[in-house]
Amino acid sequence: MSDNNPYSAPDADLAVESTGNSIDKVKQFPRFTTWAVVGLTMITLGIYAFYWLYSRTKMLNNLLPENKVAAWLPIGTLVAYVIYFLLSFAPLVMGSPDLMAATAGLSAVFSIVYMVLFIIWIYAFRNRLNILSESNKGDMFWVGGILTFFINVYYFQYKINQMHDHG
Repeated sequence: MSDNNPYSAPDADLAVESTGNSIDKVKQFPRFTTWAVVGLTMITLGIYAFYWLYSRTKMLNNLLPENKVAAWLPIGTLVAYVIYFLLSFAPLVMGSPDLMAATAGLSAVFSIVYMVLFIIWIYAFRNRLNILSESNKGDMFWVGGILTFFINVYYFQYKINQMHDHG
């Protein structure tokens, strides 16, 4: 205390980060069964996987303010997906064969844009999660690249749960 007043607030540096374990930082993510993520994704026709990745990206950016996932990446991915989705159903509404061919071409372009942005997003998330957990290749908590590619959000939730259980 700076003065002798027993009722004054103690001096504290609130800008100092806690010296907790890196796995403790990952434990700020909610523990949620991976099967529930799979089930909710199926019930919502894939929308929950987007929500999961978006919400966890926001959490990750709060935990790693110096190494954030770019804000345009989730938004760009979602916009490209919505445009691709709408263009996929446009031929059902349009009667002209010329318009159908044009929308099919645009749909293909936006599907590629969406897939590329989504892959960049999941690997950016993976890299930040490995930085946060301070895992090295071969460690128990290391988030690998191949499983990230094939089962992305489900694999991420599995690894987060693993860090909760064993960290």
